Amino acid sequence: MIFIWNLDLKKCAKIAFKRGKLVHWQNLVIDVNREIQELEQEKTYKYFGTEESEGIQHQEMKEILKQEYSRRLRMILKSELNVRNKITAIGALAVPVLRHSFGIINWRTEEIKKIDRKTRKVLTMYKMHHQNVDMDRLFVKR
Repeated sequence: MIFIWNLDLKKCAKIAFKRGKLVHWQNLVIDVNREIQELEQEKTYKYFGTEESEGIQHQEMKEILKQEYSRRLRMILKSELNVRNKITAIGALAVPVLRHSFGIINWRTEEIKKIDRKTRKVLTMYKMHHQNVDMDRLFVKR
């Protein structure tokens, strides 16, 4: 059984699985006037940006996450920040969109490499990265 808690009970939901199958149980009563409702059949619950219900729609979530990452990356690069602050902002605002999903969504190595290539291409378009840079040096830790 999975309990999804939130301080606001209107946002809370409950869903139960037994051996991988959805099981309907009664609503969870907290006190006389408050109870946690069961998550409806077609509804999803958003947890750390990943919509969950009976299962995760991995392909749909990958597309949503890639679009949000690209949107944030372009927004940061269009800003009037200096180069150092842009790189810091990318690490603080854009990268976590994908990072939170790595333990939940089934990413293939090729998909991650494709996102990396696209990121370097966008950085080159905004003159933040040179296209002939040494790739080994790019990924070496400081």
